[in-house]
Amino acid sequence: MLQEFKLSDFHLLQEWVTSSELLFRFGGSTFQYPLTEEQIQTYLIVHPDRKFYIDYLEEGRPYAFGEIIPQDNDSVRLGRLLIGNPTERGKGLGVKFVNALLKEAKSHFKVNSVDLFVIKGNTAAISCYHKVGFSFTEDAPFILSHEGKDFFILKMNILLS
Repeated sequence: MLQEFKLSDFHLLQEWVTSSELLFRFGGSTFQYPLTEEQIQTYLIVHPDRKFYIDYLEEGRPYAFGEIIPQDNDSVRLGRLLIGNPTERGKGLGVKFVNALLKEAKSHFKVNSVDLFVIKGNTAAISCYHKVGFSFTEDAPFILSHEGKDFFILKMNILLS
């Protein structure tokens, strides 16, 4: 069950984001490790149009975090996608979560196109996005650096019916 993130959910991010590299892979260069509630509050104040979400399994256990980011071209971008607990990864929950975000984007934001960025070589995420129906765009990759290492960032897109 997809629900909007509340600051009272922050403890989940603290539990899930356990390293500087994971924070970078999940949040790009926007946040600094360790992630703090103040960073999240500031981000939400600066970007009031963006929405964070937490998804829950049927038994009520939270398992994923993500963001829907409105774009100028009547589309949205998914960002900060994370299956929280490492023991939950690789079980198909990413597909479930991304589909829930796509449904929310279509109903709440009234869009027909959704983009996302993924780190080149993140085969698990790329496989998940392909299963949902995303494909790579022709946009040139860009580079983000973290702790002296360069990461190539690829863009993917899906058209919603």
